[in-house]
Amino acid sequence: MATIPTGNFGNVMPQVQAGHVVGINNQQIAQATSTLGQVGQQISIKKLNEQQKIQEEKELYQFNIEAAKYGSEYQDALTETKQRVMTGELNEDLAKAYLRKRTDDMNEAYGQRLPEQQREKFSYYSEKMFQDSQASIKPLAYETERKTINADYEQVIEATLKLENRKQGYALMEDTTSRNPVLTPEQRTESLQNWNERRDLSEAKGVLSSLEEQADIKALQKLHKNVDTVFPYMKVETRDTYKSNIESAISRINRGIEIKANELDKEHVQLTKDFVADAFTGYPLAESLVSSTLDALKGTKYEAEAREAIALNKDAQAFRNASPIEQERRINRLTSELENSPQDNATFLQKKLNVFKNIALTSKQRANDDPIASVQSQTGHKLYTVTPEQIGTGNIDFKKAQVTTDLLAEQKKNNGGVGSLIQWNKTERTAFKDRYFSATPVKQKAMLTDLTKMAGKNKDAQKEYFSLIGGEKNAYDYMGIAKLNQLDIVLYGTNTRAAEVALEGKQILNAGQASVLGKEKDFHNAIQSEFGNTAAIGTTEHRAYQNLAYSIYLGLAKRGENIIKRDEKDNPIINKEMAKQAFDIATGGTYKQKLGKNTNHIFMPYGFTQNSFEDYIENHLRTEYRKETGFLPPDGNILKTHVVQPVPNTNGWFMFIQPNGQVMKNPKTAKPYIMKIAK
Repeated sequence: MATIPTGNFGNVMPQVQAGHVVGINNQQIAQATSTLGQVGQQISIKKLNEQQKIQEEKELYQFNIEAAKYGSEYQDALTETKQRVMTGELNEDLAKAYLRKRTDDMNEAYGQRLPEQQREKFSYYSEKMFQDSQASIKPLAYETERKTINADYEQVIEATLKLENRKQGYALMEDTTSRNPVLTPEQRTESLQNWNERRDLSEAKGVLSSLEEQADIKALQKLHKNVDTVFPYMKVETRDTYKSNIESAISRINRGIEIKANELDKEHVQLTKDFVADAFTGYPLAESLVSSTLDALKGTKYEAEAREAIALNKDAQAFRNASPIEQERRINRLTSELENSPQDNATFLQKKLNVFKNIALTSKQRANDDPIASVQSQTGHKLYTVTPEQIGTGNIDFKKAQVTTDLLAEQKKNNGGVGSLIQWNKTERTAFKDRYFSATPVKQKAMLTDLTKMAGKNKDAQKEYFSLIGGEKNAYDYMGIAKLNQLDIVLYGTNTRAAEVALEGKQILNAGQASVLGKEKDFHNAIQSEFGNTAAIGTTEHRAYQNLAYSIYLGLAKRGENIIKRDEKDNPIINKEMAKQAFDIATGGTYKQKLGKNTNHIFMPYGFTQNSFEDYIENHLRTEYRKETGFLPPDGNILKTHVVQPVPNTNGWFMFIQPNGQVMKNPKTAKPYIMKIAK
């Protein structure tokens, strides 16, 4: 029994007030005690009720929390169940059983967390949620099953449509349709009708494609006429479209036949054109080519043209093997024959003339562009050849190379000047030029050496090779450099080869950097007085010496740039002393012979000065003249009376012109007296 607190009243002591005494008897005390006890009991019950109410609120709060958690977890379980139903993993019964078990397990777990008096209420809550969810399982399971059945059914439809035997396919389709539990009778009928329509359409496409591929116009026309009976299940709108497709197929076939005929004609045209072109080259036609061409053109309008070309090819072969001179003669004779021929023969003769002219033109072109092939074709001789890559290596049989040069020269002469003395074809010439201009001056010098040896004594061949390098305008420049190289001219007091200096100058010119060291015009003006009458201004010889000297000057200037002075505008000033040196290296120097008021200028052999040149002549006349002629030498002052002149087209030979203008003769032979002057 609960104890009811009595408060502090039992401990209350009587208080004494000044001057006043209260008297209390026992009855009064008992009555007061009873009243106080009733008041205390009422306070205690009220407090108990308040505590109970708070506890009930707490329990209800806890119920709501657990109910919310349960609802969320149950919803997850329900969602999972539905997903497994939709995937076909669970049917309706299995889904309900699964959800039942999940409900019971969850109810048990959550009930353990609630007060006993709340558990019954929670069980009711849980069961109601389970029952409410059942309504969504059944239709979902049914729909899933229906979809599964229909998916399988669609596979059956597609599979039976592909069966080759239509009757077998339809029988299987019909049986499957009748057993489909989700189809209505109307849907079964409609499904079979659709199957027949699709089968008709599929077969119709195949038939159309096959007939078009075979280009069977008659069969297509028959199909177009009997579409209704051949494909009875085809819809009206589909049938109309199909008939249009048949018409389009027939049009495509007709167009294809026309195109093929045109293409075949084009092929015949091109075949004839190519064959005629081959025949007109004058080279023998392969028997296989002739046979295949005639077979392809048999019965066409092009056969006659091909046979005419075959006949003309024989004449063209003979013409091609003739020399350019003989070719020119035959062209002239044929031209005359054509002018006097009846009209009936004129066409063939004109073709023949055109063929001959073209062969002659190509022969000339070939003689220039590929002389080795041309000579070997005309003579049947195998010539020794040097590749562009060998030039500069020295690894060449120069005797054989010179023989080849001589044969090319002879053939060119026989061809009336048509042909080239360069051994290489156009491609090889380009390759050589690229190789030459990418080489160092030292390597270029070696290449010039090999070219000179290949050319031998043939100056024309040398000129052609050097024209290949520098163009015709600068050919003589390179011939001069080659001469410096041949003579192995070195700069005075050094081991530097003059040819290398000249080639360095050429590289500067080719790079467009010459004006930095000295303008060409200024250089030519500086050396002009050195020429005198040695070479007429404007002649090839004069230009060649000018250009060679300028190249040497640039090479010298590059080696000694510190001696190049500049004017107030920073333009280079030609160093006259170095210009004179460059001129002397290029020409051998000028001998200036005083003849009264006149001065005779001639180029001296390399290595001579004005004095040494005169000494050589005077000493020769004193010591050798009598041995050569049997007579005493002329007057000792011959250099003051006789003009010294180089013998034309010689190297280092000189003669003397008397005051009367006549050449001084050898008394013994009565021929001009000539002297070899060389170091």
